[in-house]
Amino acid sequence: MGSTGQERRARRAEERRQGILEAAARVFARKGFDKATTREIAQEADISEGTIYNYFASKQQLLMALAGMVQERLTAIMPEPRLEGDDRAIIVRAIDRVLAVVAENAVVIRGLLTALWDQGYGFQGYLIPGAHDLISRIEAYLKARIVAGAMRPCDVQAVARMVMGMVIYLTLPHVRGLEPTPSAEERHKQAELLVSVLFDGLRAQEG
Repeated sequence: MGSTGQERRARRAEERRQGILEAAARVFARKGFDKATTREIAQEADISEGTIYNYFASKQQLLMALAGMVQERLTAIMPEPRLEGDDRAIIVRAIDRVLAVVAENAVVIRGLLTALWDQGYGFQGYLIPGAHDLISRIEAYLKARIVAGAMRPCDVQAVARMVMGMVIYLTLPHVRGLEPTPSAEERHKQAELLVSVLFDGLRAQEG
């Protein structure tokens, strides 16, 4: 019974922690990092200001934790490389999942990037948090498929970066709030188009 109670308390604490981070992201998105205050973040999260300091020693620590949370959410969706199956369908599904998670976390990512840019981090690995991990997993998938003879040898690092670059620039307009968040159907079409360009190129089909 004791361990169950401890698990519930730990779960509630983690939910509170993530709620604070998401509230901070919304405030950062509106005001930037420098102008945002812990009082405003507390109001956004519907908690007392002192509660924030039970979880984070400073606003800077809160920002780094926010980056970690977003990175975890993105990298958790990328499966380990598979050695068999329909490559086109597998890659479409993987890209579709990335687009979905970015769409679901668009405001959080916007707030994070606004704060990071205010702090001078610019594009140093933070264009989309977790992008480097996603690139590594794409590389691992490509290497496994090349070894299996399902794909031709290529510069897997370059290809992985190209794929991630296309995904990033598909998502940036709605992450920045310049365009509405695409529907699930629109995201799936984007994933299929990206994979079609990757597999087939843009040359007109013969016959």
